[in-house]
Amino acid sequence: MITKEEMEHARTVLDREPTETELGMLDVLWSEHCSYKSSKRWFYLFKTKDDSVALGIGEGAGLVDIGDGYFAGVAMESHNHPSQIDPYNGAATGVGGIIRDVISQGCKAVGLMNCLRFGHPSKPHNAYLLENVVRGISEYGNSVGIPVVGGELEFDDSYTDNCLVNVVCVGWVKPELVVRSSAKTPGHYLVMFGSTTGRDGIAGVSFASETFSDDEEENRGAVQIGDPLSKKIVIDTLQELIEERLLDGLQDFGGGGMTSAAGELAKAGGTGVEIDLDKVPLREVDIKPSEIIISESQERMLAVVAPENLDRVVLLLEKNGTPYGIIGKVTNDGHYTAKWYGEVQAHLPINLLVEGFPVPERIEGKVPAQTESMAWFKEPENYKKILLDMLGSVNLCDRSWVYSQYDQHVQSNTVVDLGENSGVLEFPNGRKLAFTSDCNSFWCLLDPQQGTANSACESLRNLVAMGATPIFIADCLNFGNPERPESYCQFVESVRGLGRFSNDFEIPIVGGNVSLYNEAEIEGEIKRINPTPQIMVAGIFEKGFTPVRRNLVSPWANIFLIGDTLPELNGSEFQRITTGQVKGFPPKYRPEVEKRSMRVIKEAHQKGLIRSCNNVGRGGLAVALMKMALRSEYGFKLNLDYIPGAANSLAQKLYSETSGRYLAEVTESNQADFLEIVEKHESSVCELGLTNKEPVADFGAFSLTMDEAREVFSNGLKQFME
Repeated sequence: MITKEEMEHARTVLDREPTETELGMLDVLWSEHCSYKSSKRWFYLFKTKDDSVALGIGEGAGLVDIGDGYFAGVAMESHNHPSQIDPYNGAATGVGGIIRDVISQGCKAVGLMNCLRFGHPSKPHNAYLLENVVRGISEYGNSVGIPVVGGELEFDDSYTDNCLVNVVCVGWVKPELVVRSSAKTPGHYLVMFGSTTGRDGIAGVSFASETFSDDEEENRGAVQIGDPLSKKIVIDTLQELIEERLLDGLQDFGGGGMTSAAGELAKAGGTGVEIDLDKVPLREVDIKPSEIIISESQERMLAVVAPENLDRVVLLLEKNGTPYGIIGKVTNDGHYTAKWYGEVQAHLPINLLVEGFPVPERIEGKVPAQTESMAWFKEPENYKKILLDMLGSVNLCDRSWVYSQYDQHVQSNTVVDLGENSGVLEFPNGRKLAFTSDCNSFWCLLDPQQGTANSACESLRNLVAMGATPIFIADCLNFGNPERPESYCQFVESVRGLGRFSNDFEIPIVGGNVSLYNEAEIEGEIKRINPTPQIMVAGIFEKGFTPVRRNLVSPWANIFLIGDTLPELNGSEFQRITTGQVKGFPPKYRPEVEKRSMRVIKEAHQKGLIRSCNNVGRGGLAVALMKMALRSEYGFKLNLDYIPGAANSLAQKLYSETSGRYLAEVTESNQADFLEIVEKHESSVCELGLTNKEPVADFGAFSLTMDEAREVFSNGLKQFME
């Protein structure tokens, strides 16, 4: 809701009382979700500029030049609050909204990702949320014909009352067909098309900018209802309009509805707009003008059309059976004017409506200090049992229950199946791009800055392991109430961490989203999510390069570990599983070490020396190597006595989550060349052992069969969902 200070500011600027319609407009555009009033002040910390960046932060989608006449487009959003209330429609409309963001820049949408957080699935309501979120994503994405190419899933009790649904859409566009989100020319028409307008989703952004209460049902009307068949018609119609270059500007109806769509077009163009609300195609006869202008009904677009193109635009809309309305014009008066059968309902200065709010004071508290002590650590009595427990834990186990429900190949441009380190898509110019997203919320809880930077490093390693060079970042920053100092400091420190990473590795951030107020007040107790900065990194492969998978490829190959292993088990999965706690200082962010390891893997890939490769991340070396073997027909035999670094026990070597490490399968004939590259880049390396034909994981001190591991791994999540 609009604050008392904001209300006084509006009265002062207008020199009058806002009308009912104006008050609703200010409420949605001054909400945290639309305004970024608590977060935007920190974006200067990010690296955003690069020669390859065509459009960056602030547009519907980021656009990056990938060469050979094409831009890659990306957008990333959250739909957290709606998905907690109505998981099926909340997730489905999250997918619909992110598709609109990408196509609004002229792109063809070619791939989707989703990054999900829930409470432990052993609780029936959490399993219900997961089941219906996945169903919403699956049925919407499959219906509109866009493949799901990647994602992430994490469980923790902090998400029980506030699940997270973050979605990514990627696309491509030729530079000459890019459409900007601006209305620059007075006299041009405003044409809305797509679905009709109803009461669903009214003030959804205001709902998303508040803490949950005990009574969730009161917010159900703020959840939008998706219609993927209408979206498919919109996509096909828009493609025709763009190919004929009939649009001078384009914006989707997302958060804030018509208020946001038309207001942001005018703000970007330095103009004004005049809207006839009675010309809006409606699905409900008794809807009021103050509701029409803030409705977030789905599958709607707002186009800026020059007078000479209007007839052709209308012809194409009617040919495709797309509901539309010529609802207004661009003006030169710098105001947003809304009329209802000629009577003015709103007349607001654009500069007041869009970003004209009084900047609120936010107090940055202090992140609780952590210790590097590992006094909690005890060497396991039964190594085999611990490894099986790790493989079966919900944060490490097989995710195929989720991704088997998604259509991965609907556009025939998907290069690798889900379950690899990254999703890979082939673009029309023949270039292959990889996409991956990570966040270790436990690291971020203990140290938001280091945890965020290290989460980004894990995304980077997932790309590099496959042979891709990172080229851009998108993010979705999920945090609690910024009005609470203890919550706001988590956000600010996390932004500092992401800023460090983007500058250290010179990878531009081209788009993203901030989702705050992800906490619930239950019976007077505040329950806040773990800090969850979800980081998507995209990479590009050299022409003709075949992405390297992580499954072991052949017997009698060498298995190398690149990078030092330190006794860094605070915040690790091992700690959670053996103690039930997350505490201490998490693994440190070491960009120079990370770069050395990255250079080794990149050059070895360029020379074709690596058969399979995996990033060592959550769960440590043991889990990373088991995932390589579980996707293959082979086993391995190791000698762990000579692992470089300060880890001084078997469990520390197996389960440390030190960053900057990779596992590489290298044949005997390529071993000398590989070791020469390691020496050249001054990295550390250890030959762990050999792959073999026998499907057994032999760690020296203990062993287990792949059948044992596969049964536990495959059943970890499935046992709660079937």
